[in-house]
Amino acid sequence: MMSKTWLLMRIMLKMQYSKAGKSHSQMWILLIAFIFCIPFVFLYIGLIRSIVTVLFESLQPIGQETVILGLLFISIHAILFFMSFFTIMNTFYFTEDIQSFIPFPFQPYQLLLGKATNPFLYLYLTNGFLFLPFYFIYGGVSSASIFYYIHGILNFILLPFVPFCFAAIILMIVMRFVNVAKNKDRSKVIAGIVSLAFIIFINVLIRLNTDTDKITNNFADYIQKNDGLLNQITAYYPPAYFQTKSLTGAGTWEGILCLLAVIAFTIGLFSLFLWVGQQTYLKGMFGAGNSKKQIVAKNTFKKAITQRPIWVSFIRKELRTIFRTPSFLLQCVIQSLFSPIFILIILLMDSSNEAFAAFFDNLSSKQTILLLFLASIILLGTNATSLSSISREGKNWFVHMYFPISIKQILFYKIMTAWLLNLILIGLLLIIGSFLFQLSPLYIGSWAILMFIASWLTSTFGTYLDFSNPKLTWTDEQEVFKSRFISLIALFIYFGMFGGLVLIIWNSASIHGLFLTFLSIMIALVLVNGLVLKLIQSKIRAKHQHYI
Repeated sequence: MMSKTWLLMRIMLKMQYSKAGKSHSQMWILLIAFIFCIPFVFLYIGLIRSIVTVLFESLQPIGQETVILGLLFISIHAILFFMSFFTIMNTFYFTEDIQSFIPFPFQPYQLLLGKATNPFLYLYLTNGFLFLPFYFIYGGVSSASIFYYIHGILNFILLPFVPFCFAAIILMIVMRFVNVAKNKDRSKVIAGIVSLAFIIFINVLIRLNTDTDKITNNFADYIQKNDGLLNQITAYYPPAYFQTKSLTGAGTWEGILCLLAVIAFTIGLFSLFLWVGQQTYLKGMFGAGNSKKQIVAKNTFKKAITQRPIWVSFIRKELRTIFRTPSFLLQCVIQSLFSPIFILIILLMDSSNEAFAAFFDNLSSKQTILLLFLASIILLGTNATSLSSISREGKNWFVHMYFPISIKQILFYKIMTAWLLNLILIGLLLIIGSFLFQLSPLYIGSWAILMFIASWLTSTFGTYLDFSNPKLTWTDEQEVFKSRFISLIALFIYFGMFGGLVLIIWNSASIHGLFLTFLSIMIALVLVNGLVLKLIQSKIRAKHQHYI
């Protein structure tokens, strides 16, 4: 029975990460991204070392150093839970490949384990990025014994299971009783919006129930008790408490018993996950059938075939595809707006917004515009619209070769589509800057101009990356975004390139004041834009023979 399960897991992984149809150029892109990433890895580790050292030296004299690991486990569990929520929804219910395995003699729990393999890879990568640096640095700072590291490795292996199983059990029960067969497309959009709204709601609820005076009074009581802060922080989430105590008490009976409690709880929860999956997964999955067909009204059809300029028709077609396809709408529009909306709500509920205005008042004009520019280009660069420009077409991409327009025009219209969608994000950022950061009109105007140019750059470069190595052989829209590192590669390149530019201008004595800083950034953006356009033209010439 287990051999069947392992075989199924291997097959599903191979289907996800098969190299069939992929070019070797992706390896070079990954190598470039890795090179850009190296300096930031050292920066990240150095930052963690400083944080852990300062916290340990401050909390160790009063016997509260265990709260460092408690906060770490609470944070990782929360992050992995929300990651699991999104990946389970997409992988378990909104992909079509599961239908291929139904005729085979697999139990529902085996299908469930096969589908869970890919989400677990993402969880372990995230877990390694967040947990391992803190874990090793805390061990070094606290002069931990060998038992600490043994317990830590076991906790690392077990850590993703708890948040994943919690999220999976909740979703499987909900999907069992919610029939999405009648409107699968709408269900995808609603599920994504509800998930993001839930995160915002939790943050709002926490902030509304935060009594600063009460917390201050209780803090004095907690620090007088050994591990008092740890007990308070993990009071409502026992897994984090037992994992923390298994590390801080490593080598003692208390640590061993806590580790055994973690193992027993994980096994029990995982068994419950398999049992619930055996009972509900396929029933919920069969509810996630195909969407209903819609009948187009006669007047709507006549309006749709009205003659328009080519560029207007093409961009309207792109926008309709994005807004009418739930997976594209979630990835290209809703998720890109989540971060600024989340920040906006947090700042609106904060009574000390003057602190942000004071923060910018303490910066020079050069420093202000540099920070605004760097933040905006990272947010604009993570928009998936341009990074999926070609891949969204799938196998229909080659139909474009028969259109009476050139490939250069098609790419230009796709870049324009991504730029237009970025205007929504730019508008939100300008609202935050105007009303919450209380920036002057001069700063807002300069920032807006830079964002318009930067948006065109990120749209152009994202389209170039996708045009260089598109994913055209997908069977479900989610596959356009899954198992691809293109957004991460783009982010590293933007951060490496423009982070270096910001660093140079920041430390340059010859560039000072708003005008010179603005002019320097704009010249750099124009030059990079020109370079990317040259790259696109050369890529068109290199691929032209394949499209004839």
